[in-house]
Amino acid sequence: MLKKFIGLISLFAATNVVAHDCTTLPTNHQRFIDGKQSGEFRVANDAGSAAITVNDSLTFEQYIVQTRSLIEARNKRAQLPCPLPHLALTQSAKVVDHIAPYQLKQANNDKAILLIHGLTDSPYIFSAVANDLYRQGFSVRTLLLPGHGTAADDLRHVSNRDWQQHVEYAIRRTAADFKQFAIMGFSTGAALTTIEVAKSRPENLGAIVLVAPATESHNKKSWLAQWVDWVPFMDWLDKDADLDFAKYESFPLAAAALVHNVMIKMMNTEVPSDLPILTILSDVDATIDSQATLKLLGRWAEKHRAEIALRLYANNQVAVSDSIAVTQVSQLAEVVDMSHVGLLLPPEHPYYGKQGHYRHCGSYFEDDDAYSACKAAKNITFGEHHAQNKATYKPLARVTFNPDYTGMMAQLFAFLDTHVK
Repeated sequence: MLKKFIGLISLFAATNVVAHDCTTLPTNHQRFIDGKQSGEFRVANDAGSAAITVNDSLTFEQYIVQTRSLIEARNKRAQLPCPLPHLALTQSAKVVDHIAPYQLKQANNDKAILLIHGLTDSPYIFSAVANDLYRQGFSVRTLLLPGHGTAADDLRHVSNRDWQQHVEYAIRRTAADFKQFAIMGFSTGAALTTIEVAKSRPENLGAIVLVAPATESHNKKSWLAQWVDWVPFMDWLDKDADLDFAKYESFPLAAAALVHNVMIKMMNTEVPSDLPILTILSDVDATIDSQATLKLLGRWAEKHRAEIALRLYANNQVAVSDSIAVTQVSQLAEVVDMSHVGLLLPPEHPYYGKQGHYRHCGSYFEDDDAYSACKAAKNITFGEHHAQNKATYKPLARVTFNPDYTGMMAQLFAFLDTHVK
């Protein structure tokens, strides 16, 4: 009788696990509470290294296979069902399928675009953009930065050199495999792109696209992270439940130190003057100081011979160098203003969209009741989670989609079609 009882309990537990997938975890309030305490998804499986070794002899296909194997070994949710549309799969997808690097190849090798994500993120941030660029005739490649795609704690086990080696590899590999190409970097990925291109630009690199590039943090004391991280028991800035399968919600101090080093280099770069640049950003970005970015673009524009274009999301007039071609978007449907994390995703995105499975309530992660209310609210305001919005709108969800996605992509297509033949 006891064995039968234990068997029933085991069956119930197994059924309960299967009932959850990557789309239901973010709405499970008890998992949120328990996860903050246990750190269940904050630390990776202790299996192998947090980064693979890359070199010029590694094909991109081999890179994908090796990186996917790393994710499968270290990510505790790698095999969790994830019933979201996938670019290259017809069968049921798992978490690993959405966050591993991939490529979408055309029948020819004429033109490609390399997509590089930002800090705490994964290639899933490009899920809509990659598909649209492929339909536009580009072969598309994505990179997974070391320390990502597994668990937030892995950011404590990689270095700036690891990041730069992978970016250098992906650029050199793409330059060798295609006649002409462009690079789109998001946030930290944009900064890493700029640093590498400034150091060594491939002849067949036609343009770069910088989305909310990591120039300066709003936290002007971020430089302290590299020293505070050495203090015992001070390893984390945020300890969240990490229920978002595609992006870390917890944030280790080591990650702040890494990105600070990248931002310092970014602000001191001098890009090739004949390289066309399109930048996309929000003036109220709560992660990156957009004024620092505009200052950097203005400095580049003083000597730049090629096009520098800017798509700027701003409700008020913003001072920008006359040498920069500015497209300002002031009104966004059903959104107060544009956030750092929403630029690259359409409103209908199945996971991060307006009615998607994931609602960004991170402003309230320290208040369980407020967090739950934000997640469950039928009427909610979407916008950037800066101080003014948080004081004015309750509950406020950080907007994870762009109502202007179609307009943004039209400008992106026109820019790339001009410079990448």
